Amino acid sequence: MALASPSSGSRDRLSDLPDDVLGHVLSFLPTKPAGRAAALSRRWRHVFSNVNTVSLEEQASASANTIYHGWNTTYHDSHETQTHSAALLKDVWSALLCRRRCAGFHVPLRRLRVAFNSCPGWNRRHVDQWLSYVLRHSRKELHLDLCFRLGSTCAHRGHDDDMPRLAPGSWYQLPRGLFSSTTLRSLCLSYCTLNLPAAINLPFLETLRLTGVDHGDTSRSSSIQRLIASCPCLLDLTLEANNKLQKVSILDKRLRRFALWCCHSIKRVDIDASELVSLDYRGTVPPESLLALHGTPEKIIPLCTVDFCKIDYRMMAQRDGIKINSFFEEISNTKRLHLHHPQIPFSYNFQGLPLFPNLTQLALQGGIQSPDGLRGILEQTPNLQVLWLMMEFPVDTYGKPKPPNEATFSVPCLQHRVREINMIHYQGDELQSTVARLLLGNALVLERLCVVFAKGSLQVQAGRKKDIHRWVVATDAQQFFL
Repeated sequence: MALASPSSGSRDRLSDLPDDVLGHVLSFLPTKPAGRAAALSRRWRHVFSNVNTVSLEEQASASANTIYHGWNTTYHDSHETQTHSAALLKDVWSALLCRRRCAGFHVPLRRLRVAFNSCPGWNRRHVDQWLSYVLRHSRKELHLDLCFRLGSTCAHRGHDDDMPRLAPGSWYQLPRGLFSSTTLRSLCLSYCTLNLPAAINLPFLETLRLTGVDHGDTSRSSSIQRLIASCPCLLDLTLEANNKLQKVSILDKRLRRFALWCCHSIKRVDIDASELVSLDYRGTVPPESLLALHGTPEKIIPLCTVDFCKIDYRMMAQRDGIKINSFFEEISNTKRLHLHHPQIPFSYNFQGLPLFPNLTQLALQGGIQSPDGLRGILEQTPNLQVLWLMMEFPVDTYGKPKPPNEATFSVPCLQHRVREINMIHYQGDELQSTVARLLLGNALVLERLCVVFAKGSLQVQAGRKKDIHRWVVATDAQQFFL
């Protein structure tokens, strides 16, 4: 049935929805667009009171790199920083007060996300008041995401003292009442001081993310460990850029997801992995005994993501290769593995790589330096069914690699198991062409091939497509080119 035209005077169906439904829909938008949408008509003017999310981020300052130098910051830079902060403060207050004004009473907020580029002293009392208001009027569940520094969290350095720091005394100190909230379901904190009370009561917190947090007067390891231990319902834990953190133990709860990102001083992590479905590691060469997975003899984790930063595979010492292989040994029963590094490593670094008997999906993201490195991985994945190659340009070429031994690419998984191959950002250079030819020429049971070309002329892409058609030996395979 055709919709009535606007000229017929019929009411639009969207406006017929209840206010709480419209508010829930607008909650998926950033706060400013949600406010503009609510101002479209008189019918919608009270809808903003039902928007249960406030999400705002400070605009990046042109002098953002100067605000970390404390007392050396010029008056102009300080004024510019304060101007950007003032705009964010105004926006947050406007969003909170507008919800109350539209409803005529305090409306519980479900989610608050605020991201500062920095949080100098003049901002702190405002943040205190926001949190006090939100915590006081929260009802069923509350999700907080508080960030006090924007930008990269990992500068590829070994100590957080080398990272750009805020001026002395300018860390925002969290109110202790935050750690006694019975409505908090998720808590994400970035670059602030924990300021933990003697007794922590977060009985229903399920998601916790700590990025570059300061520890106050206690050791960072003990404060973070104490906070984790005080969350009995914790399911999802992310520790990021806490570079003085050396040891974590999570044996009294069953996490579903654990992520360890750029905590470069970590030495030991003990986890009850009996219900773990996702493990995510990003960092340097891990210590040989970094991971200790407890709770299940098979240690089967459905999804593992490994992103090695600050590793030069050409210069990597033999002991580092042993450490990496030991790390892979702990996750060798995973079903899906995503390995990311700017350089897909060389075959000699994979001597001693453990067998991945349960692995069915493998995603490799990075610049291919040598086909032999890829072959070394495929030899250890006998049951692989789906292969993803997210191709990037190599960071360093180290000269032209030696030609691969093409006979060695007749690996069992390619000839008997692999049903799907995906190549993303395919540029068709000599290395990538060699890899594609060797893979497709040995994938005897291939059912689906998808190639996403890098930007280029249609004529060049047509030539690459023709080459790929010629290399595929499984002629019945579906082929998609994008």
